[in-house]
Amino acid sequence: MRIGGIIDISTKDIPHQSSMVIFTIGCNLNCGFCHNKHLLNIQGGRDVGIDELIVDVKNNLLVSGVSISGGEPTLQRDLLELCKEIKKVGKYISIDTNGTNPEVLQKLFPYINRIALDLKSPLKSQRLKEITKSNINPELIVRTIGFINKREEIDFEIRTTYVGNLMNPQDIHKIITFLKKVHFRGNFVLQQYQYSEHVGEKYKEIYYIPEHITLLKILENYKNSKLPFNIYIRDNVVGYSNINDIEEQI
Repeated sequence: MRIGGIIDISTKDIPHQSSMVIFTIGCNLNCGFCHNKHLLNIQGGRDVGIDELIVDVKNNLLVSGVSISGGEPTLQRDLLELCKEIKKVGKYISIDTNGTNPEVLQKLFPYINRIALDLKSPLKSQRLKEITKSNINPELIVRTIGFINKREEIDFEIRTTYVGNLMNPQDIHKIITFLKKVHFRGNFVLQQYQYSEHVGEKYKEIYYIPEHITLLKILENYKNSKLPFNIYIRDNVVGYSNINDIEEQI
């Protein structure tokens, strides 16, 4: 498996759990705002055997889970093998994905506990292309959401990063309308874009970090609404919080 880095202990990647995070190399999207751009170069990182990774997982007694992120983990040919071996260890397994490889994700179901799907934009070809700088068939992501949603044993989170000067409130409303239509059962997270050095200096002035109040205003009409899913904000003010638990007034 091509690995770009490992975090031994994280409390941010799997809600309410300490986890080890494995970052894989390579992605099939080219989002300008990506904070893990250093993982996109397929020549980067290093090849690590499954046996070596499992030794690290077994020896990490301070974590209850393993988060496999990227990049896009489903591009790794030995992802299924890794998940099988981690399951034998007894750790909770979470996969971060953009949802564009439904066949791979279906094969993982018996061995994983959670999927966190980064939904980059409304599922319309032109808007998806504008935001990801890639030609992706949105029906692949629709298929992924559809079959994960039916697997109630899988914890399911869909998150969208709100990027200033790239996205608009209507994008989020369209996403929530879609999730309502398909009876999404998990957690939807609107997360604040954060600039990091990995985004790249040339993007520093193109995209900006949206303010906390901006995210609240986008979601204000959904507070205490009767949706089949929960809505969270993730930003530098409230951390990771259900919108119904945020006391601020718009």
